[in-house]
Amino acid sequence: MANTTIGWSAELWIDNDGGTPTQVAEVISISLPNPQVAEVEATHFKSPGRAREYITGLIENGEITFGINYDAGSATDTLINSALNDDQPREIMVSVPTVSGVNQEFTFPGIVKGYEKTIPIDDRQTATITIRVAGAVVQAAAS
Repeated sequence: MANTTIGWSAELWIDNDGGTPTQVAEVISISLPNPQVAEVEATHFKSPGRAREYITGLIENGEITFGINYDAGSATDTLINSALNDDQPREIMVSVPTVSGVNQEFTFPGIVKGYEKTIPIDDRQTATITIRVAGAVVQAAAS
């Protein structure tokens, strides 16, 4: 039997402008942070074998995107617009189901930087939200 699970029951939360975690409704997809370690060149005149040398640098956690069923004027629409217009990062939490049944939570500060809405003629209205991860990501079992 495969040791995997589907994403059903995943959740995404964004702090509202009062700092209270608020669940985003109608989420249909979530990408998680994608940490990349920078490489810093450390080559010098006596580097062995005339080879370039590198050391590890800072971690860049990148961006996440998530999709929702778009409902203009809804509480989720208001939350995302508020975060988009905020001048400070907000706390973001993504809860992901696991095979063990104990969700893993990814918590990090984030800046909502994009809110793209799609209104098709013959399909559901959706939106894609882009968030810049603005600090460290903490992954832990759900409490």
